This record gives sequence, structure tokens and C-alpha cells, in this order.
Amino acid sequence: MDDYAAIPFHLPDEVWLMIFSYGGALVWKQVRKTCKRLNKLTTPLLFESASFELRGRGCESLYNISRHPELSPCVKTLVLRTVYGYREFRDFDAWAASIHQPGDPGNQLTLPSETSYYDNEHASNGLLPYTEWVALPKEQKKMLYQEYEADREQAQMEVRNITNTLRFRTSSAAKSTMIHPDRAVRSTGVDPAVGQFCKALETLPNLRILEHEPGFLYDNDWACRWRDLYFHPSLVVCDTSYSEDEDMEALQLSVVLQSLAWGRQGDRRLTKLSMYVGGPAFATPARLHLLWDGDGHEITRTCRSFHSTAIEADREAALINQSMSGRSKLYQEQLNHMRYAVTGLTHIDYVVSDEDELVGSLETAAKFVFGFLIATKGLESLRLVFGRLVDGILLPLSQSTERQCAKDSIQLLVQLTLHSPWSRIGDIELEIATDRSTLVQFLLAHKLTLRSLTLTRMTLVRLGDPLNTWEMTLAEIAQGLTLSSLTLSKLCDFPQDWSGSDQKRMLFDSEAEIWQGKANEYHAYYEAAIGSILRQEGRHSLDPEGQMAEEVMSQQ
Repeated sequence: MDDYAAIPFHLPDEVWLMIFSYGGALVWKQVRKTCKRLNKLTTPLLFESASFELRGRGCESLYNISRHPELSPCVKTLVLRTVYGYREFRDFDAWAASIHQPGDPGNQLTLPSETSYYDNEHASNGLLPYTEWVALPKEQKKMLYQEYEADREQAQMEVRNITNTLRFRTSSAAKSTMIHPDRAVRSTGVDPAVGQFCKALETLPNLRILEHEPGFLYDNDWACRWRDLYFHPSLVVCDTSYSEDEDMEALQLSVVLQSLAWGRQGDRRLTKLSMYVGGPAFATPARLHLLWDGDGHEITRTCRSFHSTAIEADREAALINQSMSGRSKLYQEQLNHMRYAVTGLTHIDYVVSDEDELVGSLETAAKFVFGFLIATKGLESLRLVFGRLVDGILLPLSQSTERQCAKDSIQLLVQLTLHSPWSRIGDIELEIATDRSTLVQFLLAHKLTLRSLTLTRMTLVRLGDPLNTWEMTLAEIAQGLTLSSLTLSKLCDFPQDWSGSDQKRMLFDSEAEIWQGKANEYHAYYEAAIGSILRQEGRHSLDPEGQMAEEVMSQQ
């Protein structure tokens, strides 16, 4: 239908939009075809967000949208999202043992209930039944393994090809220069994604948000599906590493930040950014160089296995990579200019992780984070996750490692307290290890504007101070701030009266054994605790087995 009068329901646009909000892309696509009026209403919904990646042909859709004069103004959010992933298994036997098809009875390590297709007919459609997989001859399975490896190597080549057309961009030179001119000549435009992304940025007038969603963190099926085969998530996690995934994400993110900084200089319309920076990434000029060479950080990780500090490992990796000579300043300038991509932000969601336990690995990461955050002078909302994350989750420290693991995150908060550029920040969310004094001083430095606070998966280390408990810390925070909202989840500390060197306590953990089957009781305890803290009613024990919890549970 092209005539709006032919629609049986004559409703205001606002009502139609409210109805459409309950649907999704499939519904909007169907409605868009009905008539011109509904086409006009649903088109902005369909194209408000656009996903892309810099591998292969991952930018074609975004590029085509950006060339369309009616569609490009609709795009407000770009999502850097890798679509598929592969993992390197030890050998054929490890690969075959990881396969878990529908109907597989599994065992204690490979429970069927842990698969994404469990009790989900739609998810299991297209997967080879377990009986057919078992019946395949071993030689045929080996051929499939070889084809899987060929696809994995092709994916690696697509990642390396991202670097073919990268350029040094400097303020002192009128023209940019190719980083790998020999590769650019050979590539003959095989990998146009980076160029397409840069051109798209020039023609998206209403772009406001850039979100980074690493596949291995956001996709439950990441590296678990290949053709009609399924790899059990537990074995993928236990038998393979996501270091290559982190390097791929870091490479793409670094190119995106460089492109944003140079393609939208002075453009302050981009106001919100979320990004995950994992592993060695591009925290230093030398690391950026290794990343932009296209081989990831295999050299760095190998060097880390032979050295006791991250600085020594970085130095050795730089010596091995002789091509770095004379180009350090160029890579430093690229890092400096990447910060221009964040200068106009009002909201940032910043997750930084380095799992390696080498001394200095988090120190380098902290300096990297600090450099970016102090460039965000107009920030109104901050989410900062910093530390050793496993699969994107910040794990609690133990007392035996607290001094080594927490000192770099504490120093990061100290420097942000001393040099904070934020005069309008109203919302802070933290996931980090720290101590009472550092956390309180950091928050009080923003007391004039801070109204909403979220603390999640935080470890409050003792460092010999018996006052480093959450009861004391939260009481000081409530006393010094004027909060309208306080959200707490999975807060860890080390009470003085607990015996054992590694004993720790976890507060506000709805998944704890004591709250199993008691969702209403936990909610009541949580609300009572938050209310007591905000009303500054003294330093009552927050222990789930303490007096406050007992009183709440007795009233249920």
C-alpha cells in the first residue's frame, strides 16, 4: 500500500512509535513495506544503529548506508562487533573431543544444559545430530578439521589485511604516509574496510554513540559454531585461549580511534563511547607498532614467559622487532591523536584488562587509561572497569596478592583524584580494586556534582589497615556525598576478625548460597542496607549473616 488512507488504523505518529517499540527489526522491515507514511516512521528505527567490523567486507553495509542521503542521517549509533570467531585447538583429537552435537549425553565437564541449543529448537536447527556425528568415519572428521583450520587461517589473514592500508597521520605533515607501502601495493584494494569506514564517518551527520562489543565477550556462541558443528563452551574456554581475539579487537579499536580522531577533528557531536581494551593492546608506541604489523602480540606474550616484569618483556619484544627503529615518535603521535576521539565525550564506558601477572603489566595499562580519561573534560558519566579480568569478569583479589595487584589500580585512582578534569560528572560506576582512603578521596573530589554511584565487583584491600572494610568505607561515602542513587553488587573485603590469611567476605551477592531460593528476602535486605547507608544510620554490619540481615529475614 502506498496510500496512508488505506491503513485501517488512523493513529498519531507517537502512538505508532510506541507500538513499534514493542517490535524489532523483523517487524519494522515488514511494516516499512506497507506504505510511505509507516516507511517514514520505521526507517529511523531500522537504521538508528549500524554494526560494522574492519575484517573482510565488514564495512560494506555501513558504507552503503552512509552513501544514501535518506538513510545516513538516521544513524546515531555505530557498533564495532565482530561476527564470527575461531579458536586454535591443540590438535585434531582436541578439536574432535570439543564437539558436542544435539543429543550428546555429555558428562560432568560437558553438560548439555550449558549449550546454547539446550531446550531451544530454533538454536539447534541446522546442527548435525549427535548420532550422525558419531557415525562419521574418522578420516571424514579429519578432513573437516583441515577445512576448519583453513577457515581459521583465512580469518587470521583477514585480520592481518586490516593493516595493509594503514597510514601514519601527523599534524606536521600535509599528507599521511603508508605504514606498509609494500603491502598496500600488493593488496590492490582487497581490504577496503578501513577506507570505507573513514569515508562513512564523513557522511554520518547525527552520529552520537560508538559502542565496542567484542564477540568473545558479548556472543554466547562465539567460536562455538562452525558450519553444522557445535563446540561445547566449557571445552572452548578450558582448551583454547582468547588472546588472538583480544589482539584482533585491540587492532580494530585502535584503527577506529585513529579514524575518529582524524576524520572528525573538532566535531563534538560524538558524546558516548564504550570500549574494551584487553591484553598488551596499544598501551605504548612499541605495542601499537607490533599490533599494526598485523601479527598481534605473539612476540610480546612469548617474551613475557621468559621475563619477570612487563617492561623487560616489552624491551625484548622491541629488540626482536627491528623495524621499530626510528619510528617510535610516529607511533607515539598516533597514540596522542587517538585521544582527540574522546575529547567531546559526555559518557564513557571504559574496560581495561591485562590478565598477565607480570610485575608492571597493570602499571602500563593504568598509565594508558589515565592518558585517555584526562582528555574527557566534559564527562558527565563514567564507567571504569580496570584490572585482571577473566572472560570480561573482574575477579576478587586474595590477601596474598592484594598488595601487588591493587597498587596499580590504587595509583590510577590517586592520579585521577589529583588531576581530574571533570566539573560536571554526575554518575560514576566502578569495578576496580582499591582501599578505603583512595576510593573515598576519589569520590569526594567530585562531590559537588556526583549524584549517582555504582560499585560492582570491587575488592577493598586491607593493606594492614583494619578500617579498610565496606561498612566504614560506605559510611564515609554517604557522609561526604549527596547521593540520590546508590547501587552495590559483589563487594569483597577482608574483615580483621576473620581467621586465615586468604579469608575474604563478599557482600551484596544475590547469587550467594545464603540467598538461594530467597529472592524476596535478599531484595528486602538489600533495600534496607542501601537505605541505612544513605540515611547515615551508623556503621551496622553488612554481613549477610549479621544483625541487619537477620532482622529483615525475620520480618519476611
